[in-house]
Amino acid sequence: MANTYDLTIVFNPAAAEDRVAAVMDRVQRIITEQSGSILKQENQGIKKLSYPIKHLQEGNYMYTQFQGGPQTGHELSTNLRVSDDVMRYLVVDTHVKRPKPFKLRRRKPQ
Repeated sequence: MANTYDLTIVFNPAAAEDRVAAVMDRVQRIITEQSGSILKQENQGIKKLSYPIKHLQEGNYMYTQFQGGPQTGHELSTNLRVSDDVMRYLVVDTHVKRPKPFKLRRRKPQ
């Protein structure tokens, strides 16, 4: 059964459009080779970073939502780690079951 993942990549804002497109094509190829499918992909543009990364104050954000197996996320991490244009990336499984918070009971007055 395929899980749904969110992938956010922060590129160097000075990276050329063709280099960003090449990395995104590689991401798409990895997902489809691992029997996955891309649900949504969008360029969120250049945004201000909350803290400097490599002395840069801005980053070019790309968002991808996809379905695939656990190996797909590992393969993406391995490939994105070696790219010079990628400053940060994050792969998150969106369907992780989280425990429900429990209610605190009030003590009965004595």
